[in-house]
Amino acid sequence: MKTKKFVRIASVMLVLIFTMSAFVSANAATYFEENGFKYSPISQFNCRIYGYTDSKTDVVVPNKLSTYTVLEIADYAFLNNTAIENISFSNAKSIDVIGEFAFSGCTSLKSVNIPMTLDKIGYAAFMGCTSLTSVNISSNISEIKGQTFQNCTSLTEFTVPNSVGTISDFSFAGCTSLEKVVIPKTVKNISAKAFLNCDKLTIFGYTNSYAETYAEENGINFVSLDKKILLGDVNLDGKVDVNDVTLLQRYIAGETEVITSKDALTVANFNKDDNIDVLDVTDIQTFIASSEN
Repeated sequence: MKTKKFVRIASVMLVLIFTMSAFVSANAATYFEENGFKYSPISQFNCRIYGYTDSKTDVVVPNKLSTYTVLEIADYAFLNNTAIENISFSNAKSIDVIGEFAFSGCTSLKSVNIPMTLDKIGYAAFMGCTSLTSVNISSNISEIKGQTFQNCTSLTEFTVPNSVGTISDFSFAGCTSLEKVVIPKTVKNISAKAFLNCDKLTIFGYTNSYAETYAEENGINFVSLDKKILLGDVNLDGKVDVNDVTLLQRYIAGETEVITSKDALTVANFNKDDNIDVLDVTDIQTFIASSEN
């Protein structure tokens, strides 16, 4: 009798286990769609966005979908969506995660503003966004993960948030237009390959910071934010000399790619007449000569 009773109890337990497993599987596979956003509940009150089916170019991530608060953008959610040009999280008051490859391959994406609530941007989240020119991160992320902005070939400037301590492997590798990255004192670790093939790059940081040491060890031009940029310092190396004259002469002769950063163009206009020409070259030469005497 005890054996039969045990068998009945075991059978009931198995049924319960299978029923619960089926419920969990069904719940995990349950997707809903609202205003083009494909989402799934992750709790009684919150949800995760898994995809986007609309063709709008400007996408505003909502704070809620149905009765659920949006907490996360899932891995691969917008992968290879070539329609989106701008993504805004201004209405998403609680979002804290952008998953791995979430916007990777969004080749039309031009700008993104990431809010304070965000704690994590996943691996390769914006990799291959070749039209991306503006990234504003005001969040509390502690790390720019590997390949986050790799091959974002239109990105020219980037400011690392003060919360960041680590810039990982290939984070900005292949960002061939990247000219200026501002790195705060909080950053204590940068991968040697973080800025691979960023040949136009100048790092802006603080004197005696890890950023300065990193720039020196990796042959990257460094500009100290502790010092004022000098008028005439065209190569932004902290002094005005014959190298600045040579660079400016090349620029005026038609090699416009040798001076592209806004700061360099500003100080190249030595006489402040809003034109960069031979008069600036002459005035810089005169300044150097007078300084040497």
